[in-house]
Amino acid sequence: MAFLNPFLLFGLFAAGIPLLIHLWNRRRVVTIDFSSLMFLAAAHRENARRFQLRQLLILLLRMAIVALIAFALARPFLTLGLPVASVRAKTDVVIVLDNSYSMGYQEVDGVRFEKAKTLATDILDTLRHGDSATLILMSDTPQPVFQQLTPDLESVIAAINNAEISYRTTNVQPSLELAHEILATSEQLNKELYLISDFARNGWENWGRLPNRSGARISLIPVTENEAHNISIEEIRPSNQLIGVNLLLQLNVTIVNHSTASLDQNILTLFIGGEKRKTVNASFDRAAETLNTTLTHTFSTPGTHTGYLTLTEDRLNIDNRRYFALEVLGEVRVLCVGEDTDYLTLALNPNNVVADQTFSRRPIANTMILPTQCTPAEFENFPLEDYDVIILADVPKVTRQSDTQLQEFIRQGKSIIVFVGSQSDSTSYNALSSKWLPAEVGTTLTWTPPQQVGTYQESHPIFDIFPSAGFSTQYAPQFYKGVALQPTAESKVIARFEDDTPFLVERIQGTSAVLLYNCGLFIQHKAAATTQYTNDLLVNPYFLPMLQQSVLYTAMASGNSLTWGSHVGDTYTAYYPRSAGGKASIRLMDVSSQQENISADSRQPTTDSQNTVVPIDEDGRLRFQGTERPGIYQIEVDTQGRIQRDFFAVNVDGNESDLAQISLQQAAARVGARTTVSEKTEASTVSTDTIDVRRHGREIWGELLILAVCLMMLESFLSNRASALAVGEK
Repeated sequence: MAFLNPFLLFGLFAAGIPLLIHLWNRRRVVTIDFSSLMFLAAAHRENARRFQLRQLLILLLRMAIVALIAFALARPFLTLGLPVASVRAKTDVVIVLDNSYSMGYQEVDGVRFEKAKTLATDILDTLRHGDSATLILMSDTPQPVFQQLTPDLESVIAAINNAEISYRTTNVQPSLELAHEILATSEQLNKELYLISDFARNGWENWGRLPNRSGARISLIPVTENEAHNISIEEIRPSNQLIGVNLLLQLNVTIVNHSTASLDQNILTLFIGGEKRKTVNASFDRAAETLNTTLTHTFSTPGTHTGYLTLTEDRLNIDNRRYFALEVLGEVRVLCVGEDTDYLTLALNPNNVVADQTFSRRPIANTMILPTQCTPAEFENFPLEDYDVIILADVPKVTRQSDTQLQEFIRQGKSIIVFVGSQSDSTSYNALSSKWLPAEVGTTLTWTPPQQVGTYQESHPIFDIFPSAGFSTQYAPQFYKGVALQPTAESKVIARFEDDTPFLVERIQGTSAVLLYNCGLFIQHKAAATTQYTNDLLVNPYFLPMLQQSVLYTAMASGNSLTWGSHVGDTYTAYYPRSAGGKASIRLMDVSSQQENISADSRQPTTDSQNTVVPIDEDGRLRFQGTERPGIYQIEVDTQGRIQRDFFAVNVDGNESDLAQISLQQAAARVGARTTVSEKTEASTVSTDTIDVRRHGREIWGELLILAVCLMMLESFLSNRASALAVGEK
């Protein structure tokens, strides 16, 4: 026997109240001397004995009535072992069904998730009229199909049959906590929680023991006990973050063997624009091996290029494909402002001009950078709408008109690169630090011996192409003069000289980036016959790649950079300041029909899935939370009457690819399960008899109340009869 409200058993102490009243009345009896009744006493003795027995019976009945009422309020129920307990008690069931993508593993006898759905429906088939149930789909976040328990079991079964595998990872804790929260509202005798899963170890990490707060009977049902073999593409990393046309791109690919045996005859294939480009062998000589390989490709046209990598099909194909979207920079239009900027145009694109018979100059098609020159005086009224980046090369002074031009350029989301030196007018430049310049310009610094770049952010896109030794080699540029820089609060220092003076300072404003280099590019004349070099950067091999990377970086800053680490379920964020308060249309594309190059301003429609309309915040921020499937997503934004298209890639999280299991003993201990491994349900079937045996029991509070009423009637009859006899004797 057990009790649903055991705390009410304290009411049994009330059964002693009639006894206390009886004892109290005995103490109040007074002995009175009377004349001899010797002959009456002998006759009365027998009647008195019967009267005492009747009073004792009434006392016991009153105590039993109080005790029965206390028992009934505690809601006792009988379990197995008694004939009266053969009635089946009502049951509330919560089924937690694992639908993470590891459940898509193809076993010999079927897909794990289909087996799990069969097990779930078998459990519901054991329920009867009056029972209730609900379903929670478990991945890294719980997905309750019904918010509470429902007696409509057919609807729950239909929901199980219609359930699909997600592309998410596993996290057991949130789903079990929700299940306990639902079952805590149940008032039924039987409360049951069934966790149906492959029990992959990754879903049990980063959390501790979970108490059984609802008091439910927890059953752990594994869909398989077989050893799994799986390989997956874990990561794709480009050789550098900035990609230009006609530059060799290296894709570094990491493939992991999650098996306990070697696997061979695996092929890694590169698709770009829906077309196969390259294949490499990806065989594993030993178990649990990680393989790193590199594929190369050169893009001949600028714009967004999408593609994916695939592995040879295995028993879990969801993690055999990984998508990417690359922004290939080309035809970046740069305006070089300075008195003599021929060296800049040559460095930005050595092949930018070719000579013909008339010695005219013309740009080459599909060129990465297209530079144009103008003097500081010409810049004050120069049209800027067709340019992406402005370089101020040793401009001595920034006039008010030039400042107006530059501020408007930044408002349009475009970027600026500034070179300052000892010849720069600090007063005019410092007036810009409160608006857009990254730092205040101070006094001239002279270094003997010369300085080198001492520290820099190696992961920054400008510097990630340089070798690990960086600027510390003997071939690194030498700097003889510079200026003291005081970065603004909105800026950050990307690189410093050896004496800790800032070399490169960056300031981001929306989609605009302003780079400030602490080095002059002109040769300073000390006298008519002698010259003084402020640095040897112009003749150093570091100058050309650093300058080109700076231009590509600032050009990329004016758009929404593509992320490589977006996983299913992550929130994608982009910035559209010129479309603030508007709406964006987002769709998942069909990668098999994509063209190699997708122009960001193309007006051609694409064939894909249904559009999702997402509002753009008033600050221009776009947040999209609908990344529930891996693939290439396209964003369409109406920007001032022109359709702007961006693309981003979403992939599954590689952590779910490891199918190693946690033992059921450990799992049961973690979740407070009453079941043990010896009691677990078989993976292939659900034992109806075993489940029904656990559910048998009967609440007997109603019977106890009926018995209490019967005893009250008997006590009333005996009490009235005793009173009548007492009156008769008098």
